Amino acid sequence: MTIITYQSSNVLRILKQNRVYRAYPSLKYKKEYAALIDMLGLHCVCPVFGVLPHHRQNTNGKVSSSVRLVLEVPDDHVKLTEYSVWADFIYFSRFSKPDDYRKLTPGCDEITQQAYTELIRDLTEQRPSRSYRTPQAVLEEILPEWVVSAKRADHETLADRIRSWFGGKR
Repeated sequence: MTIITYQSSNVLRILKQNRVYRAYPSLKYKKEYAALIDMLGLHCVCPVFGVLPHHRQNTNGKVSSSVRLVLEVPDDHVKLTEYSVWADFIYFSRFSKPDDYRKLTPGCDEITQQAYTELIRDLTEQRPSRSYRTPQAVLEEILPEWVVSAKRADHETLADRIRSWFGGKR
């Protein structure tokens, strides 16, 4: 399956050294990532996210000094989730019990337990990519042999754009 992911130039350096890239845990979303890892049965400390070409994407993933990696990943190494469901889970998981992401704290008025359980079921269920509105690929790692291409995703600044309008050089 072809996956596009935006990663730092450090990730590309790791892959060019013929090493496997594994993401480090996020401090901000540590609890949510741990829940997703459990739901999908992953064996990692932090998932790697990507998008599918020719499918709707919520974000282009570009950040300063990022690298656009096109990967060809064996299907059995890819889990898919619906981006909006993942975003909803991140928001509503703050109302879950500290020791069980599957259960809401008593008195939660933001979402019903039934609706919350449905979010978890949707994230867990794997289906064909065409059945997702905005599919999000989830990987345990990136192997060097999966890299088809790598391209720096530099951003032109507003100042650079204005200079170019007036024939200025960078």
